[in-house]
Amino acid sequence: MWTYWDPWAKRAGCMTIAKAMHVNNATLVFNAAAEILSGQIATVRFHELAHSGGSRGHKATCAEKAKRYLHASWRNESLGRLAATPEIYDQKTDTYQQRGGTIPPGHYRCTYVANRSVLHDCIFLDPGRDAHAIFPPFACHAIVHHRGGFYIHGHGPKCSDGCIVLANELRRRALNWASRKFPGKVILCGTTVSYMLPAELEPSKSDITT
Repeated sequence: MWTYWDPWAKRAGCMTIAKAMHVNNATLVFNAAAEILSGQIATVRFHELAHSGGSRGHKATCAEKAKRYLHASWRNESLGRLAATPEIYDQKTDTYQQRGGTIPPGHYRCTYVANRSVLHDCIFLDPGRDAHAIFPPFACHAIVHHRGGFYIHGHGPKCSDGCIVLANELRRRALNWASRKFPGKVILCGTTVSYMLPAELEPSKSDITT
């Protein structure tokens, strides 16, 4: 067994992470309803306020950008809290008609990315098989949402269309560090996510009794 050491980790409150021949997976859980990201990666524990969807988690910005990214849109508090809500962006006019909803439920593998364009250092959430569709307990088939490309990243004027944004920037950096140094897989599970059943799942008039 040997250990990683990073001088930045001490400032972030992280311990060194031991690397063994056989390492179990680390699990994080994102509770979308409570907006809490929790779990443990090796010796580093997390219980953080986090936001997803509906432009939530954005930093203070000018009125022009707030209007552009629909910060005050009523849709953010309704459709923006549903996992199947897509981002609607018109490339020709470079405008947004709707911001995307929360990250869909399921499992995602966390992969550290050192420098991704606007997001800079972040964690890519690679969806597992159960994260490509929503499986309602009372529906006869899954709801395929056609959404993806999610990250755990920092604040910005646009912010979340389904990505997860930690409220505390220092703790986000600690999460980046722990994910990057952990020798096994880090898996995130999205839970308590709201969604809307499609119209075809509603009962017909002949099935309704009084």
